[in-house]
Amino acid sequence: MIQIYKNMMMNTYHHETEITENNWIRVVNPNEAEVFKIERELRIPRFFIDEALDLNTRPMIEEKEGVTYMIIHIPYIDAAIEANSQGVRYRTIPLGIVLMDSHFVTICSIEADILLNTFIKNCQGLGAHIQVQNTLDLLHHVAQRYLRLMHTMEYEIAEAEEELSRSYRNSELYTLLYLNDGLLYMTISLKQMLYLMRKINKEQYLEMLPNGVELFEDTIIELEQAYSVAQINQLNSNNVMDAYGNIIQNNVSHVVKLLTALTIVLSIPTLIASIYGMNVPLPFQDEPEAFSILIVAMVILSGIVAGFFYKKKFF
Repeated sequence: MIQIYKNMMMNTYHHETEITENNWIRVVNPNEAEVFKIERELRIPRFFIDEALDLNTRPMIEEKEGVTYMIIHIPYIDAAIEANSQGVRYRTIPLGIVLMDSHFVTICSIEADILLNTFIKNCQGLGAHIQVQNTLDLLHHVAQRYLRLMHTMEYEIAEAEEELSRSYRNSELYTLLYLNDGLLYMTISLKQMLYLMRKINKEQYLEMLPNGVELFEDTIIELEQAYSVAQINQLNSNNVMDAYGNIIQNNVSHVVKLLTALTIVLSIPTLIASIYGMNVPLPFQDEPEAFSILIVAMVILSGIVAGFFYKKKFF
């Protein structure tokens, strides 16, 4: 899908059917014909388009013949997964950005509506004079999105911990496991994004105005905060899973010990009944009170053994 925006100003815009000038060209999961179109009309190298659509591409930035090519990682929530116990909901995906002439081009394999709608809402216009500012705004929105998702995941980890404290089901453990996988994706992408931001700052790929420098620094701070929160949450979830594993092992040991003690206690009357059930001459078999005596003996012996186990805290 290719969407062409024009005259964007604070959530006001209209679509074009063809590429004109001062456009935002939004490319989402393009088919082969659409790839060929943007490659031909915009002269964007095919390898860059493929890189922007490759889920394993790392963030990068380079400049060739006056055109800046950038790939960043944006966070998103997998809509196909309704609950954290069903799979990894929180992931990151590459977003390609091309700054060429008066066009602002983005290439992504998913729509990422929440993030891009925020960008549309706050966009101050299109054109060569504002490309750097639009790029900084988009990076800032990405950093804020990371930070919000980190807080969301922090809350969900705490919720899963509470469920684990009173549950023996596997779903809560899977929730933590998948959240931990999501944190791993976030941590890797945030570290790579921070490397990219420092590279931009060091090699001056973007010519920033004074207010742009301040926004750029704020973006780095928010990415660093998100990275720190992700690391802390990842460590916390690992500790919770380790503690939960130890608790389960301890509970299983306690249950096995309890069942063993009960088996021994119940084996005493079973043994006596088995002996006196044999078809052979037995002591006191002719006594009229033999049955009552045996019942009392079973109860007393079982009580003695049960009291011993209780004293040893097997029960």
